[in-house]
Amino acid sequence: MKQVLYILPLLFLSKISMGQDTSFYFSTSDGVKLYVHTAGKGKPCLFVHGGPGLTSYIFEVTPAAKMIEQKIHMVYFDQRGSGRSSSANDSNYSMKRMERDIEELRTFLKIERWSVMGHSFAGLIVTAYARDYPEKIDALVYVHCTLNMQLTLQSHIENGTRLLQEAGDSYQPDLKKSKFGQMMDVHEELAKKGIEYRIMFRSQRQKDIEDSLIGAATPHFNQDFNHHARTLKDYAIDYGVYTKDIHNRVLIINGTKDYAVGPDSYRSWQFKNSTVVLYDGAHTSYQEEPKWFVNTVLPFLLQ
Repeated sequence: MKQVLYILPLLFLSKISMGQDTSFYFSTSDGVKLYVHTAGKGKPCLFVHGGPGLTSYIFEVTPAAKMIEQKIHMVYFDQRGSGRSSSANDSNYSMKRMERDIEELRTFLKIERWSVMGHSFAGLIVTAYARDYPEKIDALVYVHCTLNMQLTLQSHIENGTRLLQEAGDSYQPDLKKSKFGQMMDVHEELAKKGIEYRIMFRSQRQKDIEDSLIGAATPHFNQDFNHHARTLKDYAIDYGVYTKDIHNRVLIINGTKDYAVGPDSYRSWQFKNSTVVLYDGAHTSYQEEPKWFVNTVLPFLLQ
């Protein structure tokens, strides 16, 4: 049976056991309450959601996640200022603080080493964590990830413009605007044409599913981190430069039609021990092809 617990002091750690399907709020050292859900049995793996500022709910309720949980002990959490978690009172959304949240949660759960799986924007956080805590990581899984938000914005703009032009529109981005402004503009035009889904999904139905999951996560969806992330320098730098110093096992899943992060974005990464698997689709293989996703990820995690 699923439980909802409010865990504050480490005194209550005995209530959380490996393999128990449990949801609780974990209080960080600076008082932020992180929503956490654990499920499954086996080697531990942390899932880090994308956004910035979305929720792990969009992955944890999928058939792919349920299949992985049959062999792996999954740990899901919503980042501070995101989804079901609370905001930072001092607006501390720095990368170092994000890493510390992960480490405090690992310590709380008494996990010596775990694998870390990230989706989309989480690529930045996963890479920073691997750079600073390599000894705590068994393996890394990058699921349609970006390591450079400027390149991600450019992919949205360039591919969105191309899709509009292929649909007969003469659209051109307004180069006087910021990259973020240009991205918002191109998405607005794509939505008018009914083809916005093509940036990230195979079909409108798949986009509708993802949107519904975000809406179903909580009626009080926290977007504080999303609002801060766009102005913080920590999330504007290229984390790809750190990949050459990461020696952990790495699995990279990239979509051949993933225009959210760019179909070729992974090519510049320099991990020492990585495997690349290409997905014939866009940004959510775990949702669109759950069996394919599990057959790709599970053997790697079980090594």
